[in-house]
Amino acid sequence: MLPLRCERTYDGIPLVGGRASGPTTTVNVLFVCEDNCPLSIMAESILRAVAPHRFGAFSAGCAWRRAIDAEVLEFLAGHRMPIDGLHAKTLQALRAPSAPPMDFVIALCDAAAQQDFSDWPGHPFVAHWSVCDDEAPRPELRDHFWTLMRRIRIFAGLPHGKLTRRALERRVLTLQPSYL
Repeated sequence: MLPLRCERTYDGIPLVGGRASGPTTTVNVLFVCEDNCPLSIMAESILRAVAPHRFGAFSAGCAWRRAIDAEVLEFLAGHRMPIDGLHAKTLQALRAPSAPPMDFVIALCDAAAQQDFSDWPGHPFVAHWSVCDDEAPRPELRDHFWTLMRRIRIFAGLPHGKLTRRALERRVLTLQPSYL
């Protein structure tokens, strides 16, 4: 069975939005892009909206970005996605001993897929859902939002408590672009 993690805080920031308020069991998912760009932020927000009590949603960038683009936050709010607690983060912040252990790491662009996650604490399952390049203009962001929404809904609908870790990993791989 997939090891599930309990809710925690890291770096003194309470986990909000995508986390249950009481002590529950969740699966932690990290979405990674080159610089915590709109794709990873959108994926974090979508997972928080789709399955807030089953998943801990996180996003990070391979390189640090000072702030999230206000246009992306406006776009998410316009689609009634949770935006509370979204902020730019690096992979290093989520590798810290105080960070929650990840069950899945999902790279959303080719640059993130080049990262070596083999030494990640807890050895999460790593998948590559190449959605687009990191500098997509707004009309493409809308399309990528709906691509992420479709994949994340399928992922969140998997029977996480009833499948072996290996079976769950195989199903997650089917959400990669080569299968869609």
